[in-house]
This record gives sequence, structure tokens and C-alpha cells, in this order.
Amino acid sequence: MNFNDTDIINIIIAGTAGQGVITLKRLIEFAAQKAGINRCFGTEHHGLAQREGAIVSHTRYQKKLNKNERKNIQSPLISYGDADLYICIEPVETLRHGLFASNKTTFAINSYSIPGIMITAGLEEYPSLKMIEKVLRQYSDEIYFLNATELSLNSFKSNQFVNIILLGLAITTNKLPFIEIEDYEEVIKERLREPENNIKALHLGLENGRKIIGY
Repeated sequence: MNFNDTDIINIIIAGTAGQGVITLKRLIEFAAQKAGINRCFGTEHHGLAQREGAIVSHTRYQKKLNKNERKNIQSPLISYGDADLYICIEPVETLRHGLFASNKTTFAINSYSIPGIMITAGLEEYPSLKMIEKVLRQYSDEIYFLNATELSLNSFKSNQFVNIILLGLAITTNKLPFIEIEDYEEVIKERLREPENNIKALHLGLENGRKIIGY
């Protein structure tokens, strides 16, 4: 999909507490500023984030403003069905916030699951990845799974780089236009701990994303 300079780019990031949802949101927003994006809004819904609860963030940016002010970003919240990109660090969270998806949405999903309290207590059943994908295909065929947790553990002996690996996958979908890899790298160097490992994680996601998408 080709975006125009005045198009509004809408990104949903979802996961559970401790997975770096907010860090990833802010990284994209700071990178957008580095890239000279004219307007960038964002917000977060924390819920019970401090107790392994669900957390979701919205990021919206617009490279150039439209002459018609009514066609410019006015709110940080994405409307139902208007997400261009969905980055999901925990698979089932994709379904929890499905109201924002439509046939224009691309999904970049970590295939490693973290069952919630209700599931570990035996009160609910965690859906399989096949079931999650089946539901998502009612919206779109652009669904990409990557076991970012396994990659992070194998490469860094830590799961702290899952969100950055998924960013690499998301970039290869071409749903984060107008922001260059160098913009992300610059922000990582300025704002994240272990910048060398985070940049390595970004390129690990890019490499695997290109293999998955096929270019």
C-alpha cells in the first residue's frame, strides 16, 4: 500500500504489562519526530498493567498536514476499524482489541503466548494460534506471526528485546511509512538502555520479517 504525505497512519500496539508496549510506542513517536513528521499523537490504556493486565496504546502520525483541517489528526484515539498496523506482543491481545481492525489492517504478532490469570486458573481456555488467525482473516489476509520471544531468548538470553524485534517485523510490512531505519537507530541510541543489543534486535526483526513477507 502506498501512502500519501497527508495520510494519517494509525498504529495499535497491544500486549501485557512488562512487555514494552509503552516503550515501543514512544520509540515510534520519537522516530517520527526525527523523520520530520509534522503531527504525531498518541495515548495509552493501562488497565491492570501493574498486575500482568492487558495494555494497549494508540499512535497516529501525519507527515504533512492537509489544507482541509478536518482531514488532519484531531485526536490521539484511533477510531474503530481504522488501524493500519497492529503490533501485538501477546497473541490473544489481538482479539481483545479487534474493534480497531478492518480489511486495511496489517497484523505483526508475536506467536509466543502468555496465558492470563483466568486461563492459568482453569476458568478460561486460551485460543490456539490457528483459531486467532482464523478470526483475524475475517478482517485481513496480511497476518504475520513471528516467535520474537524465542528469537530474543536465543540471541540475548533475555526476553527484554521482544518488542524491538517485533518493530523490525512491523517495518517490513511497509505500514510505518516516512520513517527510516536510521531514525529508529538514533532514538534507540539516545533513549534505550543496551543500545547495541536493541539495534541488533531491530535488525533481527527486519531480517526475519523480510523472510516471512518474502522479499
